[in-house]
Amino acid sequence: KSKILLNKIKKTIIMITYKSKEREDKKMAAAKGKSGWILVVLILAGLVIGGLLGQLATKVDFLWWLGYSQTFGLTTPLELDLSVIQLTFAISFKISVSSIIGMIIGILIYKMI
Repeated sequence: KSKILLNKIKKTIIMITYKSKEREDKKMAAAKGKSGWILVVLILAGLVIGGLLGQLATKVDFLWWLGYSQTFGLTTPLELDLSVIQLTFAISFKISVSSIIGMIIGILIYKMI
């Protein structure tokens, strides 16, 4: 009887350990899903702050190169007129050296977290 009881206790302990491990794995998976959004926010923040600093840097003689930028996208907007509704679509990106540096810093901060 004692062997049967010990075997049941062992099985119960194993099941409890397994279930707690499953819960931890689910929590880790949920945390990984959230970290993707954190990465996106850090990259966008790096782009915006870097772009602002690049605009300020153009006024300083030895930092002019941080403000060097390239603009690309749709120069003229696309228009769709359906007489009931009119849609206008335009998108343009202005990437500067400082915004790229800001994006890299955002990625490095993400890796440190």
